[in-house]
Amino acid sequence: MPSTVRSKSATAHRRNKWRHLLALFMVVGLIMPPFSIYHTGASIMLAPTKSAKAQFIVDEPTTPTTGLQIDLSEGAEQPDVVEQPPLAPAEPLDDEAIQALLDRVPPLEVGETDQVEFRLPEEVLPPPRPGATVDETFPPTEEGAAPAETTSGPLAVLRFAPEGEIPLAPFLSVTFNQPMVPLTTLAELSAADVPVKITPELPGTWKWLGTKTLTFEYKSDEIDRFPKATEYTVEIPAGTQSATGGELAEAVTWTFRTPPPVVQRSYPNYGPQRTDPLIFVSFDQQIDPAAVLATVTVTANRQDYAVRLATDEEIADDATVSNLIKNTPADRWLVFRTEEEFPTETTVNVNIGPNTPSAEGPLTTESVQSFSFTTYAALRIVEHGCSWGDAECPPFAPFYIRFNNALDSSLFVPNLITVTPEIPGLIVQARGNSIDIRGATAGRTTYEVTVSGTVRDIFGQTLGDDTTLTFKTGPAQAALTGPNDPFITLDPSSSKPLYTIYSVNYSEVRVRAYQVTPEDWTAFQAYLREYNYDENPPDPPGNEVLNRTVTIEAVDDELVETNIDLSEALDGATGQLIVVVDVPQSALSTLMSKLPFGRQPQAPRYTTWVQVTQIGLDAFVDHSEMVAWATSLQTGTPLPNVELRLLGSDVTATTDEMGLARFALPSQPAPVLLGTLGNETAMLPQTTYYWGDAGWAKRNVQDELRW
Repeated sequence: MPSTVRSKSATAHRRNKWRHLLALFMVVGLIMPPFSIYHTGASIMLAPTKSAKAQFIVDEPTTPTTGLQIDLSEGAEQPDVVEQPPLAPAEPLDDEAIQALLDRVPPLEVGETDQVEFRLPEEVLPPPRPGATVDETFPPTEEGAAPAETTSGPLAVLRFAPEGEIPLAPFLSVTFNQPMVPLTTLAELSAADVPVKITPELPGTWKWLGTKTLTFEYKSDEIDRFPKATEYTVEIPAGTQSATGGELAEAVTWTFRTPPPVVQRSYPNYGPQRTDPLIFVSFDQQIDPAAVLATVTVTANRQDYAVRLATDEEIADDATVSNLIKNTPADRWLVFRTEEEFPTETTVNVNIGPNTPSAEGPLTTESVQSFSFTTYAALRIVEHGCSWGDAECPPFAPFYIRFNNALDSSLFVPNLITVTPEIPGLIVQARGNSIDIRGATAGRTTYEVTVSGTVRDIFGQTLGDDTTLTFKTGPAQAALTGPNDPFITLDPSSSKPLYTIYSVNYSEVRVRAYQVTPEDWTAFQAYLREYNYDENPPDPPGNEVLNRTVTIEAVDDELVETNIDLSEALDGATGQLIVVVDVPQSALSTLMSKLPFGRQPQAPRYTTWVQVTQIGLDAFVDHSEMVAWATSLQTGTPLPNVELRLLGSDVTATTDEMGLARFALPSQPAPVLLGTLGNETAMLPQTTYYWGDAGWAKRNVQDELRW
């Protein structure tokens, strides 16, 4: 029994202990987030409720143990879920119904005091100021210590400019070693006297740059510099004082000199010239034309010619002189002429000076300035030949005939020149003092060209007698010419797929053809990049289906057209080929070309992607879309139901009855547009330039500024 009583008493004691703990945690639970407390063998959990009151759950331990364990975990409030009632069915009111409801509302009564003027405060509070305000008398009643006296020393001129003989004097500048003026306004400084004197006196503006540097700028509406043809003396007198009391012990004096008139441009020069020309001379400064003319002498054949100023009418009639005056500053030019005409084929010397005066200053020139020109001679032929200067002209090289005077092109007609034997495609043109003759001249042929005696020059002279000249052509250099573009489409109206070449002095060529598909286009472009710069280039892409030598029906020194039939290289009437045409080389020539000392010019070779098709493709693009157009190359009619595809992308389309299709461009470049109709496929490259990986693709549009 006693043991039983002790057991119950212990149990009751434990229950009392848990009740005390429960009361404690209820208080704590009101102010702390939810948590759980676990005792060994028993646990107390504080859980939130919707009513915001704490809830405690106590689990009686099954096995009594000693010690206390507490585990805390974050809790979250669980909001109430409220179901929203459904909206009642309703219909919007029309304007009349709304107005009827508003009319039932009594009018809004506004009192007299409901709306008043905005009232500003009578006084505005000043903004706060930091610190403390200290009241002091001004000026101060106490005198401070005077600053220590300093000696500035003697005044000196540190530098000045310009000095000596100079071509141009934009301004004068003097710098002292001490301040010369106080710190004050520019107006006061400009009104003060300056310690510098210029002789001769000039109108202008003195300016202080700081307190030590003084400048002077000449004032004029016509020039922005000191007048030329003048010697200037600048003096700073002794005794000049600075603002700090320094004194200049000795006067500072220097001079500078601007040049007298210098000839800038003259006309006429060289020859041939008219016998009564207007003579134009411009100078680097303003002049008095009459005064300058008095120092001009004109001689020809050791004879002096009297001169006079040209009239306004004479100047207006001479386009060259009028243009020279237009491009020359005013008052700097002179136009004159001689009283008598010069003889023909004579050198004329024009001497200006010495003692040529200027309108800007008193100095005159000390030496003669001269130029010369030559009057025209009787018209004659001075030279003829071919444009490349060889003794024998190559076939197709232009002939030229050069005269001593310029020809009057307005009176020249091609039939003034006759050529024997005839030159196919003859073109005769007069240019300046030359006549050019072009055409399909044959090799190893002597041509006789007769120039009519009625050919006239710009001075009104004629050649007089007919003149016959001889031109000889030598052998033509071997040449082979093919298509200029690496991608071509053969003539769709031809009954055979003919690839055309032109040659001179070649008897045979080698022709190779490779069957390809549009997917080989990028490989073909890579091949073109390599074989032009690689001594051992790879073979073109595709399968070689033709390799043979074609005989040329050559005629010595003549251009021959050869049509190469590609029918055997095609599987049917259409297809895509790479055609390579070159001149076969002997084994010895090939070996010699590889030796350093035996290198020769590369043999002619033409590599072309040849398309044989009846489908014509055109493409029009902007930044995001393409409009493709398929037509018949023979008739030009639109082709419907052509399946279009951009190579290297999944973009496809089909043309409509007008042969048109519009579709979006891909994000990655597509180099070729393909068009398929039945068993025939045509292609249109975005570009035939083989450097780069260009293609059609979307591009971003950016703002541009244009004007």
